[in-house]
Amino acid sequence: MKPEILPPMTATMHVRATGWRRGVRLWVPLFLVWLLLLPLLILLLPFLFVGALILGINLWRSLKALNALLAATRGTQVEVANRDTNFFIRLH
Repeated sequence: MKPEILPPMTATMHVRATGWRRGVRLWVPLFLVWLLLLPLLILLLPFLFVGALILGINLWRSLKALNALLAATRGTQVEVANRDTNFFIRLH
């Protein structure tokens, strides 16, 4: 698989409160979340297929679009700052 079509596999979170010399950095393994959601998707697939038939939606194209949307989040950086805390997330 090309890395351009994969959803983010890890996230780095950095939290720093005022008065702290250093912040707390956490590495979050998102690939474990994807592994946990995969059986749920497999169980929901028949219902999604029936719903797509009823609504007239191409299921394969919808799943490809969802994967493309998740893959587009790679490299996203979010920074939230207020007077007490700074919070930073980066998706890899």
